[in-house]
Amino acid sequence: MDDSVNNPFYEQIPSINIRDIIGFAMENTQFDKAFTNALPRYSKAKFDTDSLTACLVAGATGTGNERMGEISDVNTHELNTLFSNFFYPEALRNANDFIVNKTAQLKILQFYNLSELGIHASVDGQKVETKSMTIYARYSKKYFGFGRGRSCYSLIANHLPINGKVIGTNDHESHHLLDIVYNNTSDVKIVAVSGDSHSVNRVNFALLYLFGYRFMPRFRNFPKKAQENLVCFGDSETLANLLIKPKGQVKEQLIIKEWDNILRILASLARKDTSQANIVKKLSSYKKLSPTLKALIEFDNVIMSLYMLEYVDDSEMRSNVHRSLNRGEAFHQLVSAIRKVGGGKLPGKKENEFVMYNECTRLLANCIIYYNATLLSSLFWAYEKSGDKEKCELIKRLSPVAWQHINMVGKYEFHLGKVISIRKLVKSLMKNPKTQLYARNAAPQE
Repeated sequence: MDDSVNNPFYEQIPSINIRDIIGFAMENTQFDKAFTNALPRYSKAKFDTDSLTACLVAGATGTGNERMGEISDVNTHELNTLFSNFFYPEALRNANDFIVNKTAQLKILQFYNLSELGIHASVDGQKVETKSMTIYARYSKKYFGFGRGRSCYSLIANHLPINGKVIGTNDHESHHLLDIVYNNTSDVKIVAVSGDSHSVNRVNFALLYLFGYRFMPRFRNFPKKAQENLVCFGDSETLANLLIKPKGQVKEQLIIKEWDNILRILASLARKDTSQANIVKKLSSYKKLSPTLKALIEFDNVIMSLYMLEYVDDSEMRSNVHRSLNRGEAFHQLVSAIRKVGGGKLPGKKENEFVMYNECTRLLANCIIYYNATLLSSLFWAYEKSGDKEKCELIKRLSPVAWQHINMVGKYEFHLGKVISIRKLVKSLMKNPKTQLYARNAAPQE
């Protein structure tokens, strides 16, 4: 699989306006049905799809309704009315689920699985500077200089951004891992999730295991991490001559004694009686440990040790972990390209507004990925029907995360869009003798 973004293949596709991309996704996924009026049922406010598209682009790129009204054929008053009545986090999340669920049904998606066990996802945060100097944004000299910003935390599965969350730059990403994985509302069900070193804390291995997920992080300094965290059930002194040595022995009786209390913690997390991030933060941050927390950490060490031993022994697993994280980085590049249109900053002043604008960006990214995945699926089907197995194999290795063939800037004319025909585009690509399919470690065809 070639997970690199903007593969040279996409240079052969005619440039298309972002309005037409959204229109194509809207027509085929019906995600506009997710936008219902947030005001009382007697409100007469309605919207047309062109205005909805303009409002989505204004929010996703950070351009804003005022500026969008100046550069497009939709007036600012109409955009402001639509945004205040129909744009809120729940509607945007539902719209994202509409597209994700439809994209997951495409033929090409079955080739993106990294293992036979199921869908292997990844999580990562992207630091984004905010436009407003609000109390909800934090300083970070490393990322924002003298500005302030937030961290947009994303869950990526088979190139699809299936969930997102906006957190503070001062928050540790590991505290929100269970939250973003467990609260995925799309039909894409993952079995494993990877993250970098920021996704690891004292309890995440145990919690994800007990909730039915496999946690597969990438360790920055694996030899040191293994030396500090490996445990065994027997006497550790008898294993002192091994190349990879455990640091100590598992306290089995403590785990058994406190197991009922551990299950109560899981019940609280599952019921969502309080913020999952707050519970995980407290569990992984307490300096004075209770017997229950000690038992949970002991169990976490057991699951972590089993993963580490398999991680050392299985080169394919290590490769899958890296590739999964690379897909998350590719998505962040796409998001950066979208936000760059409006200056690269996150609009909003309140917590709810940050969430809303981030969901707008995720929705626009999902529209682009859906268009690319539909094109690849149709092209694969056409080559498969013609019996060209070689090109079918090359198509399997192409990533749907690409935007070089999409015009995100210029004059927006939302009332003059054209209908996209994937069938005609596939025929033109197949008839063109110069059409080439590129994949990593594969030379371009002559």
